[in-house]
Amino acid sequence: MADDRTERAASSGKPADRLDGSRDAAREDRDRRVASDFRQMSQAERLDDKRLNPAAKQVAAMDAAIDKKYGQATPEAARMKVAAREAVAQTMERGGEIRTPRVREVEQRRDETRDQHRTAADKTSKDLER
Repeated sequence: MADDRTERAASSGKPADRLDGSRDAAREDRDRRVASDFRQMSQAERLDDKRLNPAAKQVAAMDAAIDKKYGQATPEAARMKVAAREAVAQTMERGGEIRTPRVREVEQRRDETRDQHRTAADKTSKDLER
């Protein structure tokens, strides 16, 4: 039975996770190349590359958050930005999925939730005043 599954996985012709938990060598090699390309490219080049666009947007979002917290031209910000880029590259190297951040949607939901809480609090305070 296990041999049948192994044969089916091997015969599919595309790199995939193996049944024993190890990863296909071709897939590992591709992930290493993508991560290497990511490390060598500039941010503008990453944004233009379809494979690296989500990761580039993730780095841009992290850079903006770092700038906001530490300031733009501080040594701490520079160290944090390098660490953020390397974290994204390592995730890609391990075959992890990098998704494009959805900041606007999160901010909208946060604002809507805040408004709902304010409305509920106002209603509660008015009820208590009666």
